[in-house]
Amino acid sequence: MTDSFDIEVDRDSVAMGDDVQSHARRISVMSGTTLSSVLAEAAPEIRSRGWSWVAEVDGRTAAVWSIDRGVEMLVEDDVVIADNAPRRIFFRYFLQIDPEWLDRRLVDGAEANRRVLEREYQPIGDRLREEEDRRRERELPGRLLGVECSAALRGLGVEFDLHNDRMARFDVFGSLWRVRRMDTMTVTARGENRFLSSIRPAAVAEVWLVAAVGQRMRQVRGLPPAPDRLLSHPDLYPMSRGVFREPRWSTRGHPTVQLTGDEAVHAYRVSAGRTIAEVGQILDAR
Repeated sequence: MTDSFDIEVDRDSVAMGDDVQSHARRISVMSGTTLSSVLAEAAPEIRSRGWSWVAEVDGRTAAVWSIDRGVEMLVEDDVVIADNAPRRIFFRYFLQIDPEWLDRRLVDGAEANRRVLEREYQPIGDRLREEEDRRRERELPGRLLGVECSAALRGLGVEFDLHNDRMARFDVFGSLWRVRRMDTMTVTARGENRFLSSIRPAAVAEVWLVAAVGQRMRQVRGLPPAPDRLLSHPDLYPMSRGVFREPRWSTRGHPTVQLTGDEAVHAYRVSAGRTIAEVGQILDAR
C-alpha cells in the first residue's frame, strides 16, 4: 500500500475582495510524487494568464508557477516521500510580472523580492501591456463597461483614453481613473493606483462608478454632494486601513463590495439598489 500525507497550502490575496476569506487548505499527496507534480496540484485556483506566482516550500523559494508556463523549478525536482515531505507550501503573488522573465531572473540569482523585481520589470511591463491593450481595443469588439454605463460616463464629461474588453481608462476632470476586471471583481483606481473600490457583480460596480464620477462632477461644478436619498441601508463594516492610510469598508455577503475613502462610501450609499438611470436623476438634482 502506497503511503500518503497531507501538506498545508496557502497563497497571497490578489486584490481587494479576494482577502475576505482564507485561502488556506490541505492537499493529500502520494509518496513517490515529484515535487513539481505536488506544486502543480497545489497551484492557486486563480487561472489568469500573465499572472506569476513564486512557490515557497517550507520557506525556501522552489519554483515559479503560472497558468501560461506551469511549474518551472528553481531547485531539484526531488521525489517526495514521508521523510522529506514538505509541511507547508505558500504561493506568493508576483503580480503581472512576465513568468518567463521572472524565472530567468531567479535562475540568474536574483532574490525573490517582489518589490525590487516589480520595479525592475515595470518599464518592460508597461510597454507590453499598453501594446496589448491597444491591440485588444482595435481587434476585439467587447468592452469592459456596458453601453449604458459608458454613455452615462460620457454624459458626465468623461473622456475615454482606452476601452477594451478588460480595461477602461479615462480622464475625470484632470484625474486619470482606471477600471479593470480582476478575476471576478471590478476594481477602480484613481491617479497613482489609489484604489477606490472592488465590487462584484459587475452591474453593481457600474452603477457605483457612475455615482462616483457624478460626485466628482458636482464638486468641480461647485454643487453640493448628491442628495443621500437611501433606497436601502447597506451594511458596511470597517477593515484595516489601506496603503495610503485611508479608511476602508466592506459588505458581507452579496454583493461583495470593498471601498476606500469617504467619497467611495458616499457613492455606494447613493448607488446601492439603484439603476444607472436612477442615479443619473439624483446627480442632476440641484
